[in-house]
Order: sequence, then C-alpha cells, then structure tokens
Amino acid sequence: MDKVKAPIRKALVILAGRYPYPTKQNTSHPNSHGWIDIWDKFFQMEENEGRRPLFEAMFRILISECEHDIYYRDRMNVILELWLEEVFKGNWKPRSLDHPNQCWKVDPNVRGKGYEFLRDKYYHKEVT
Repeated sequence: MDKVKAPIRKALVILAGRYPYPTKQNTSHPNSHGWIDIWDKFFQMEENEGRRPLFEAMFRILISECEHDIYYRDRMNVILELWLEEVFKGNWKPRSLDHPNQCWKVDPNVRGKGYEFLRDKYYHKEVT
C-alpha cells in the first residue's frame, strides 16, 4: 500500500490538478456530459473523504481526455463497447448485496435499473 498505491494516488492527484474541473458549461461533447452526470451521482453516494481526491483526479482526467482528445475518446468508447459485450453475454458479475459496505452515504441495497440489468444478464443467462 505505502510503496505502490500511495505514490500512484499522489501522482494522479497532482497530475489531475493541471486539468480544469469539468462542468457542462466548459465541455461540449455529449459523452463528457454523460460522464459528468455519472460522476455527480457517484459523488453523492461516496463518503470517504480520504479517497475523494483520487476519485476527483480520475474524474478530471477521464472527462478532459474524452472532451479534448479524439484518440483517447475513441479508445474509451471501444473499451465501453467491449465491456457492454461482456455484460450482454452475462459475463459481468454485479456487486454483491450490502455492498459497498463502508463509506457509502446511501443504502447499498437501493439499486437502479443498471444493477437490475447486470443481475439479470449474469444470473439468468438462459432467460435473457
């Protein structure tokens, strides 16, 4: 932890400070706006203030690269397409009940349609 993860986390947080904080007002790509909505919802749920700087760094880097560099945007889209193919095949296991089980502001068992879709694809491959 101290030799590997902590230095990487620190470096990402420092690097991300060079990126502007993405908002819908300073971005224009629809995927950037979708990511902003996703991260906003996530930040409303996560409550580990010690890890927030890392999540905000990932948010800043991901959206800035998506917004301003078609090379990385295209590759992120390919990764998402490949991930969705795994979901459709029923190969992506959804999170377990009562998870996240710490540092979470909301009841972890309150889930949305995304979880239900993942659950149904994973546990009921023969039906879907």
